[in-house]
Amino acid sequence: MTHRAAFGLAATIALVLGACSAPQGEPKPASTSPSVQQEMPTAVVQSAGGKKAVVHAGVSSAPEEGGQLIGSLAADGAGCIVVRTRDGETTTLVFPQGTVFEGEALALPDGSSLSDGAKVALDGARVPADEKLSVCPNYVRLFSVVRATVNP
Repeated sequence: MTHRAAFGLAATIALVLGACSAPQGEPKPASTSPSVQQEMPTAVVQSAGGKKAVVHAGVSSAPEEGGQLIGSLAADGAGCIVVRTRDGETTTLVFPQGTVFEGEALALPDGSSLSDGAKVALDGARVPADEKLSVCPNYVRLFSVVRATVNP
């Protein structure tokens, strides 16, 4: 009888241990690369008249899709600087670090100056939406400006 009790106890322990080590659900795939948090450090500079320009405030690790935007500079309803293309699409612009307002015109670090209504060709990259920039209504459509050329 003692032998049966010992066997029963051993069987119960084996079942409990087996249940604890059994896989629960599907295994997660192993990642081949370390998880890196993507970020785009930015700041907002403001003119005396209330216009706002988003500028880089450090090195970005956010993915980029290179390209060019052609259109006219404008301020959206919140005063954020955007480019409006021929088809009416507006994109909020992220300017290079060091960009400042001189009066109501933007002065870029390369010495170029951009004013409201200017027809421009912007070289740079589309970047992911950034909720930290929700001060600008169109924070889901962003373009990081590398070079701006004013067209006559």
